[in-house]
Amino acid sequence: MIRTLIAFFVCLLSFSTAVLAQDGASEPSAIQSSGADSTIARNQSLYSSGIEFGVFLDLADRRKEMWHDNFAAGSVPEAMQERLDSLKGTYHLLAVAVDGCSDSVNTIPYLAHMVSATDKIDMHIIDSTRGKEIMEENRTPDDRPATPTVLLLDESFRTVGVFIERPTELQEWAIGEGKDLASEDFMTYKMNWYDQDRGLLTMTEILDALSTHEQNDH
Repeated sequence: MIRTLIAFFVCLLSFSTAVLAQDGASEPSAIQSSGADSTIARNQSLYSSGIEFGVFLDLADRRKEMWHDNFAAGSVPEAMQERLDSLKGTYHLLAVAVDGCSDSVNTIPYLAHMVSATDKIDMHIIDSTRGKEIMEENRTPDDRPATPTVLLLDESFRTVGVFIERPTELQEWAIGEGKDLASEDFMTYKMNWYDQDRGLLTMTEILDALSTHEQNDH
């Protein structure tokens, strides 16, 4: 009788331990899901609070002439239009940008042209105060929060990509060979590079990221 009772309690203890282990294993998944939901809600809220490029352009005070000149000079090449037309999903660009930023003024106007060329992408802009968390989460290769930072969001506001500060080619130069230049020389090279590129690599990198997402998602 005693042996039977001992065996019973051993089995009961083993069952309780297994149940507790299973309960504990389920908690991280729930926490991760909650975190993802929170990020999606944040993205959607920030996007809703943002403004369209036309409004931003009207409000721009610093570098005002450059904002207008770059937008006027922008266009979407035919090959890029074909890529835009071939997108399967719909997307939102959440751009953290400020009017005084020399990188923002040389990227965002061209993204505005790309967005206007398709009904599959839209874009809202928020300032660096509201976008601080996004910049901190997506720092430059040399570990700086920077403008512009552009989140690529799917139709459910999940992040599927990010563009940080400037095109890769220019960024690699900036944190490599360019980092030892005097400030004036650095800016001269950078602005000349932007003038020659006219937003092409910025738009290309955004499209590349969206295309990669669609390939991996199917």
